[in-house]
Amino acid sequence: MPRPSPGRTPWSRLAALVLVLVLPLSATACSSGSDPEAAPERLSRGDSQVALASHPVQTKTKIHRVYGRLPDARRKAVRRQVGQVVDRWWEAAYLGGTYPRSSFPSAFPGFTRGAERRARIDKALLTNQTGGRRIDAVEARHRSVSLDILATRKQARSVTAHVLLRFDTRGDKTGTTVVRGRLFLVRKRGAWRVFGYDISKGAQR
Repeated sequence: MPRPSPGRTPWSRLAALVLVLVLPLSATACSSGSDPEAAPERLSRGDSQVALASHPVQTKTKIHRVYGRLPDARRKAVRRQVGQVVDRWWEAAYLGGTYPRSSFPSAFPGFTRGAERRARIDKALLTNQTGGRRIDAVEARHRSVSLDILATRKQARSVTAHVLLRFDTRGDKTGTTVVRGRLFLVRKRGAWRVFGYDISKGAQR
């Protein structure tokens, strides 16, 4: 899988620091990276169309570590905003919508164009597309997000979001699925956007 390209600016090299200060995932993970400076500044086409579904388990978002100085108020804002980005992806890709289904046309809200293009290739991993026709219902069991934040000049510059989603499916495809890994985000034009990912997905036994 592609990795962020060399030759980045000092700012983006700082962003990359966050990415190397986390533990690697298992060999089953699929990774994709895009240079945040090169990624077009727009959200996924489905951003305005994705609404959060109602699920009994709420997402728990916390800050694990901050590299640099960042005031408490800005820490809370980053936690809330990045948590919303992750929630919207989960709802669009796994939890929301009407099942059975095989189409996930707006599965990547909040992704940059480059990350969305790569994610569409990895739809079998990053959505329920492969088993959607055999699923009658989806119910979340666990949703958590832990953030590593890189800050300079008291501003958050990049975030590594460690994500864990566990959900049950009913129908011909019955069982528990676990999605875990990392999303890499930068802030562009007032919004946090996913420019890369390192995600694994599998059945819980």
